[in-house]
Amino acid sequence: MKIYRCYPAAIIQAALLTIVSAHAQDTTTDGFVTRKEYDELKAELLAMKKELDALKKEKTVAPKHESSESQAVASKAPKQEGPEGQAVGDLHKEVTPVVTRPVGESLDSLLGTTKFLLAGWAEGMFEARNGQVSTFSASFNPIFLWELTPKLLFDSRLEIEPSGGGTNVNLVNAQLSYLLNDYIALGVGEFFSPSNVFVERFEPQWINKLPDRPIGVYHGILPNISVGAQLRGGFPIGPSRANYAFYVSNGPVLNASDARTAGTLDFNSYTDNNDNKAVGGRAGFLPIPGVEVGYGFETSKPGFQGTTFHDLQALVQSVDLEVTRDSDLLKGRINLFAQYAWSQVDHAVYDPDGSLGFGPLPLTAKRDGGYAELAYRPTKLDIDFLRNLELIVRWDHLSRDPSGLGDPEETRWTLGLDFWLSPSTVVKAAYEWDNPDGEPNKNALLLQAAMGF
Repeated sequence: MKIYRCYPAAIIQAALLTIVSAHAQDTTTDGFVTRKEYDELKAELLAMKKELDALKKEKTVAPKHESSESQAVASKAPKQEGPEGQAVGDLHKEVTPVVTRPVGESLDSLLGTTKFLLAGWAEGMFEARNGQVSTFSASFNPIFLWELTPKLLFDSRLEIEPSGGGTNVNLVNAQLSYLLNDYIALGVGEFFSPSNVFVERFEPQWINKLPDRPIGVYHGILPNISVGAQLRGGFPIGPSRANYAFYVSNGPVLNASDARTAGTLDFNSYTDNNDNKAVGGRAGFLPIPGVEVGYGFETSKPGFQGTTFHDLQALVQSVDLEVTRDSDLLKGRINLFAQYAWSQVDHAVYDPDGSLGFGPLPLTAKRDGGYAELAYRPTKLDIDFLRNLELIVRWDHLSRDPSGLGDPEETRWTLGLDFWLSPSTVVKAAYEWDNPDGEPNKNALLLQAAMGF
């Protein structure tokens, strides 16, 4: 840069010498310059030299000034708009130091993606059951889904419903999951028990096709919620698929102090009563699309630690079936859902000394129950109103309490008709024939509106 700045000075000096020489030749007659002419030319040359020095000084100061100005403009570039501002912003990006991260480590892995989704459903229901006061009810069930990273997920659900003079808020589940790979996910927290297919897949009221739930999966035969850790996933088997879920959790509590419920299992106590843990799971197989069969189990020691029941073993087993088929012959879609479960607790003597007023009562506690549900929707008809209707029939059953002193055997039939306002909004009407053995019927009229979001 210094070499280039000397070029103007050299050019000007050469020009001055040329002018002086030419002037001298033009003003002399004998080849000599007079004293007066020499002094005038000298004065002009000195004046031009001063101007040249001033010009060189300005050129030296200008780059520094321009550099400081460009830095100031670049620092303000993100705030400018328009083509000029964009150009300055691009210049700022070029000169800004690049912050590097270790190879393979993305910004998402450092800060998290923090993707959040609020889902869930709301419902309103009217129930008029024989022997009970008719009543309206409502509930709101928000589901919170959070993705911290593509592999780290969290889900939770609340159940909010009016009760008496206030509002009940219950934590239904809260689980943190980590995707180990494409076939395995690890979850910890409070989660839906994999062996209870209805609770895990069909419980939301905009998915459940009838206003109420089957008695066979909610009355102490199958666990609903587990607190612990689970591994789950799925994998292909040729053209077929399989899925699995295995868990360890706090176990159920054995009811041993009441005559009516002696030998039954309480799955609603989420804290354990001994050092033994429940172990369970489910394996499912999908031989063809739209068809799945499964087997589930849970084994535990439900007796209180330090009592005579602490070594009793409990085993729960279940089988389930799910079929979804479109039929051109029937002009619609058919859904079949079914599950049946068996529960057994080792032989024991309840209230052995009679201090509770009902013993000694020896028994091997066995119980079973389940449901089968068939639904048809004419999705291939040309009339919109008929396409939005769905007809449902369900059979569900629950055996009596093991002691023989509690709830009797109960069998129900339910017939329902749904009208779908949207894919996730439905209005339901159902009538239920409920005939417990040896007791008056508990037939019911059920109306419900539910919306998923």
